[in-house]
Amino acid sequence: MKNSIFLFIFYISSQIIIANNPEKTINGKVIDEDNNPIPFANVYIENSTIGTNSSVDGSFILSDFTHKKVILVVKSIGYTEKKIPVDFSKSNSILLNIKLEEEKIGLNEVVVKAETKATQINKSGFAVTSVDVKPLETRPLELNDVLEQTPGLKVRRDGGLGSQTTFNLNGMSGRAVRIFIDGVPMESFGSSYSVNSIPVSLIERVDVYKGVVPVELGNDALGGAINIVTKQLNPNDKKNIFNGNASYQYGSFNTHRGDVIANWRNGKSGLTSRLSMFYNYSDNDYKVWSDEIKIRDYNEFLPDGSRNPNYLKVVEQGVKVRRFHDAYKSKGAKFDMGVTGKRWADQLLYSINLSDDYKELQHGPRMIKPYGERFTESKTIAHSIKYLKKDLFIDNLTFSLDGQYSLSQRSVVDTTTNNYNWYGEIIPPVAGVTPVPGEAGTATLNVDDNENYVARASAQYQFNQQHSLGVNYSYNRYVRSSDDEMQAAELRNYGSTNTITKQIAGATYQQILLDEKLRNSFFVKYYNNLLEQHRIEQSGSTYDTLNFRRPDDNWGYGAASSYELNDRVRINFSIEKAIRLVNTNEVFGNVSDEIVASTDLEPEKSMNVNLGGIFALHRDGLTELSLTTNLFLRDTYDRIRRNIIVSGDDSYSVFQNIGHVNSKGIEAQLDYKIAQKWHFMLQGYYLDSRFLEKYSSNGSENLNYKSREPNMPYLTANASASYNLGDLFRQGDFINIAWYSSYIHEFDFDWSIIGNQNKPVVPTQFINDVSISYRFANRRTTLAVDARNIFNTMAFDNFAVQKPGASIAAKFSYRF
Repeated sequence: MKNSIFLFIFYISSQIIIANNPEKTINGKVIDEDNNPIPFANVYIENSTIGTNSSVDGSFILSDFTHKKVILVVKSIGYTEKKIPVDFSKSNSILLNIKLEEEKIGLNEVVVKAETKATQINKSGFAVTSVDVKPLETRPLELNDVLEQTPGLKVRRDGGLGSQTTFNLNGMSGRAVRIFIDGVPMESFGSSYSVNSIPVSLIERVDVYKGVVPVELGNDALGGAINIVTKQLNPNDKKNIFNGNASYQYGSFNTHRGDVIANWRNGKSGLTSRLSMFYNYSDNDYKVWSDEIKIRDYNEFLPDGSRNPNYLKVVEQGVKVRRFHDAYKSKGAKFDMGVTGKRWADQLLYSINLSDDYKELQHGPRMIKPYGERFTESKTIAHSIKYLKKDLFIDNLTFSLDGQYSLSQRSVVDTTTNNYNWYGEIIPPVAGVTPVPGEAGTATLNVDDNENYVARASAQYQFNQQHSLGVNYSYNRYVRSSDDEMQAAELRNYGSTNTITKQIAGATYQQILLDEKLRNSFFVKYYNNLLEQHRIEQSGSTYDTLNFRRPDDNWGYGAASSYELNDRVRINFSIEKAIRLVNTNEVFGNVSDEIVASTDLEPEKSMNVNLGGIFALHRDGLTELSLTTNLFLRDTYDRIRRNIIVSGDDSYSVFQNIGHVNSKGIEAQLDYKIAQKWHFMLQGYYLDSRFLEKYSSNGSENLNYKSREPNMPYLTANASASYNLGDLFRQGDFINIAWYSSYIHEFDFDWSIIGNQNKPVVPTQFINDVSISYRFANRRTTLAVDARNIFNTMAFDNFAVQKPGASIAAKFSYRF
C-alpha cells in the first residue's frame, strides 16, 4: 500500500513538472537525395550540448530547449553539413524532413574535420583511455565504479563508501598513480573532496594515462595519471545560459547521496558562475565473514565456577557479523565566478571549495582487531584562480595559469580504554586490569593542520599545422603542523612541522606528419623535491631537536607516437623514464591512517613502455566491432611498497623501498555495437610483476627473488551488455538495461605466511551487477536502480579487507 501511494505521488509530481514546463521538441528524419534514410547522422543544436544521432530509419527527436529560436545542425560522413533555423514562437513541436546532399570534393580542396577532445587524446600516441561519464551520470554510481570499468585499472578500497582508495594501473599502485581534477593534483583539495565524494554528474570525462604521462599534467605520476575533467560552459555561446541538475539516491546500508549543480552565464558580458554541492552518508554496516573474523572467549570461569579451558582462545572463525563502527559522512560546496569568452580572457575564474568529512574506523589496515570508538574528521577550504587565453599577444600562442591555496585540518580521536569484539560488545578487562587507552595501541588526539600552495603555468605555440612547442612549470608546497593533546607538554610546546616542496618543469615538441597519419610527441621533465622536518624526540628525560632536510633532483624524458595505417587501424607507442617522488605520509607518517614514518625513503624510478593499437574490425553502418589492445612494460627501481606489520592483534603500515621490480603484461577490450541499441563489451588483463632484487643489503640472497609481487591482482576480466530502447511508453522516453560482470583470479597478498594471523591468498572473485534506468519523455527526469554483487559473493580488496555484499540503490535525477 505504501509503495502504491509513493508511485502515485511520484507519477502526479512528474506530470505536474511536465505541465509546468511545456517541452519544445523537434521530430524529424534525415534522408539522402534519393529519399533513402541516413542512419547515425549527427543532429544537434548549435552552441549547445543538446544533440543525438539519427536511428537506423533516419528518424530523430530533440527536446529540452530553453530558447525560442535555435539553429539545428545536421552532419553525416560523405554529406554536406546542413544548418536549419528553427522558430518555436508559433508551436512547441516542429516536424522536419531533412535532405542531405552528397559531399563533392575537388582534387585541390582541403577538408577540415573537427575532432572531439576524446578523439584527439586517443590519437596522441599515449596509452590513454578516455571515459565519457555522461551516459553514466544518472546511475547511482560513485566515480570509483566508473573507473573500475577501465581496462588495466583496478580500484582498491579498504571497505565501503568513504574508505581509503588506491589504484593499481598496469603493475603500478598507490601514489605511483596520481589523481588530478582539471589538471590540478587532487591532494591539494584535502581528503574530504576526493574520488569518494565528487558527484559523477559534475564530471564530463575521465582520462586515464597508463605509464607515460604528458608534460601538461606537470606531476610525478610514475605509474600513470587519472585526470578528472569537470563540465564547462561553452565560452563562445552568445546566449544567456541558466541550467543545472539535482539528484538524490538512497541505497543499502542506509546510504544517502545528493548533489545539486547550477550554471549561469550572461552571453553578452561573459559573466559566469557555477555552484555545486554534495552530501554523502552511509552506515556501511554490511556483513563480513572472512577468516580474519575471529571470536575469542573472554569468560575466565564457567557457570559452575571452574576455570574456562577456552579462556582467551579463538572459539569461532569466519562467522558472519555486521560491521558496527564504519559510518561515513561528507559534504561540500564549490562556487566558481568570473568571466569567459572575452577578447582578453577565454576563461578567468575564481573558485572557493569548502568540504568536510567524518569517518568511523572499524579496524586497522587488516581486519584483525575491531575498533568501536576510533574515528577521524577533516575539513578543507581551498581558494583557486584559473586563467586561460588562446592567441595571447600573437596568433597560435595559448597560455594558462592556475593558482591555489588551501587550508585543511585532519584529526583522529582514540582515547577509550574499551576493547570490542566483532559482535560490537565491550570485552571485559583481562584479569581485571583496565586496558591502556587507545584501540590502535596508543591513545591519541592528534590534529594535523595542513597548508598547500599550488601554482601551474603552461604555454603552447603552434608554429604551423605540423609543429608545436609547449612548456609547463608546476610548484607545490605542502606544510603540515601536528599537535597531540595526549603527548607530553614538552613535546607539544615545540610541536612538529613537516614540509615538502615540489617543483616540476617540462617541455614538449609535437609533430603531425604524413597527411596527419603520423603524430609524434617528444618531452623532457625536471623534478626537484625538498623534504624538511622539525620535531622534538624524547630519549628518557632528555628532549632533542631533530632537523631533517633532504633535496632530490631527477630528470625524466620520453616520447609518444601514433600512426594511422588506414581508417580502420591505428598503432600507438610510448616510452618514458619516469620519476615518482615521495610524499608526506610515506616519509613522515600519518597517525590517522596508522602509517609509521620512513624518513630514508628514496624516490621511485621506472622505464615505462607501451605498444598498442585501435582496430575497427567490422563496420557496416548498422553494426560495429572494435578492438583496443596495449602491451606494457614497467621496469622499476627503488620500488616503494606499503607493508602491513602485524603485532599481536594490531596492525600498522610502513612504506619501504623494496628494490627492483619488473612488470609486463597485456590488456585488451573488445566492443560490439548493434544499431545503437545493443552494446557488448569484453575486457581482459594479465600482469606478470616479479621481484628481481637478488641480494639484500647484507649480501644474502633474497628469499623472494623472482617471486610474483604480492597484493597485486594479475589476472582479471570484465564483461558487460547493455540495451537501449526509446519511445517505450511515450515518444521521447528512453530506457537502458545493463549487466556488468567482473572476474578476479586469486592472488597472494603477502610475500609469505607470517604467524597465524596472515591470510596468504585473496580468493577468486566473480561479481555481477545489474542496472536499469528510465528517462521520462520530458528528457529532464531520470530514475535509475542498480543492484550490486547480486549473488552476495564474498569480495575482497586491499590486504584481504572484505567489501560489501549484495546491495541495491535507486537514484532520482532532474535537469533544469
